[in-house]
Amino acid sequence: MKYGFIVYGKWKPAVMEGMPESVNKEQARIKKEAEKHGMKVLMWGAPYGVSENMVVIYESEKGVENYFNFGQAVDLPYTDSRTTIVALP
Repeated sequence: MKYGFIVYGKWKPAVMEGMPESVNKEQARIKKEAEKHGMKVLMWGAPYGVSENMVVIYESEKGVENYFNFGQAVDLPYTDSRTTIVALP
């Protein structure tokens, strides 16, 4: 079974100051880090109608515990995140 993790968050101030170059750099870094943890970044975006200013969608076959381990092991470029977890057929 695959899992999807839809994460809404706020870019850290240091990332916001250097936009768009800093965002591009962080997206590339997180993509590599996610792969090390058996996760794939499917897409990044800017959500509409919510207080968060970024969204990233991850996919993994390793499950929820792996997602939490990834979040604790990696210095993520966003804070105040909220995650929707979905099971993918």
